[in-house]
Amino acid sequence: MAYTLEQVEHFNGECHRILHELEQLQLRIVAQGQPLDPESRLREHLLHGAARRVGAIRRAIQNIYALFPPETERPLQRDVLADVNINLHAHVMNLYGLYDNWAWAYVLQHNLEEVIGGRRRVGLFIEATRNRLPTELREYLSLRQTTEWHQNYAKSFRDALAHRIPPYIPPALLTPEEGTRHNELELEKVQCITNRRWERLEEVWTEQGGLGAPCPYFLHAYTEETPPRPVYLHPQVLSDAMAVIEFGDLFLEHWRRSA
Repeated sequence: MAYTLEQVEHFNGECHRILHELEQLQLRIVAQGQPLDPESRLREHLLHGAARRVGAIRRAIQNIYALFPPETERPLQRDVLADVNINLHAHVMNLYGLYDNWAWAYVLQHNLEEVIGGRRRVGLFIEATRNRLPTELREYLSLRQTTEWHQNYAKSFRDALAHRIPPYIPPALLTPEEGTRHNELELEKVQCITNRRWERLEEVWTEQGGLGAPCPYFLHAYTEETPPRPVYLHPQVLSDAMAVIEFGDLFLEHWRRSA
């Protein structure tokens, strides 16, 4: 098991609480967006942008915890691991996109698109937009921990997913001996495919899948000049959700006010 029993209990408890709070945030967004002009871009960014993304983040976390509970003791099967990675991708992309929906909602509410210089300058972490925000929002987004989270994590993993190497969870953590055996089996897989030994190939997959311990972290490209550090999956997605809830509540309180 990758975590202590105390950590497992904490993560599972926090997951239950956070899923509920994400649902409540989604409902508050809908309540503010629903009365708006059905044909307006503002309503679309709130209902079909922000609210839908919060729902997707909520469901992705729920799926990750169901498919890969923190208390997992054996490496995940191939298809299960693929499903966890798919949900991680949904989480990363909607996490990043949500902040753009918040930005568009504010810009459209206050008719700022032309004032700030066009659509390419719409973004909560772009000065042209951020400088127009109410003090409470501007100060929150200018905090060092907020800007570092956005630049070094949210943007880094979103850009990798969209343009380079998608974030992934390694199949397992291996001891040196297990690593040697894993590499032997990897070579045998190529031989099986070349010689069309499909039954043996399945046996190799099975043995390889049983090696090691479950890997609790994710990363993207490790061959770049500044490769990312591995990020622990279960606490990170909860931390991301807490940031969404915190800023979402703040945004809904102040977005109708101009700077």
